[in-house]
Amino acid sequence: MITMDAAHDRHARHGTLDPASATAAVLIRQARRPDAAAIDRLVTANVGLGQLLPRTQEEITRHVARFLVANRGESVLGCGELAPLSDTLSEVRSLVVDAGSRGVGIGSAVLAALVSSAGRQGVQRLCAFTHVPRPFVTLGFSIVPHTWLPEKIMTNCQGCVWFRRCEQTAVVLELDWGRSGHTGTAGTI
Repeated sequence: MITMDAAHDRHARHGTLDPASATAAVLIRQARRPDAAAIDRLVTANVGLGQLLPRTQEEITRHVARFLVANRGESVLGCGELAPLSDTLSEVRSLVVDAGSRGVGIGSAVLAALVSSAGRQGVQRLCAFTHVPRPFVTLGFSIVPHTWLPEKIMTNCQGCVWFRRCEQTAVVLELDWGRSGHTGTAGTI
């Protein structure tokens, strides 16, 4: 679980403090089955805006344990999924924040929590396809050609209506760089 104080983040970014949200902490936690409906609403609202690809409620419910949610009280303000594509690659999917809660760092906090979770799970590479690469690049992701992610193309892209004309940017984070063992070279010169 990660907590963030949205008022503190807003103050740091804009130099003002909103008294109404000064005590409103946002908690980022593992999603639970009852969160599936709120996740579905967030995803569906953003599919219509062209920001996310469609997901069925059944698919979200089936994979709800792979999601992290940002909530304040009983309200789910944002979410993101860590979806395995292969033994070595997972994807950040359905990363979205409610329209009324954007601009205070919730999405970045969910993304950072997903990256941390992937590291704890031993994921070697993390990818995402996004219209807004900046938050990913800020966390160390690199922009790469789509063809560098054949696991993603084979798993999701071939059936997509945007296949071969995708306007999203592919990003990758090599989580195993610097680790000793399998592919890392830490400790050697």
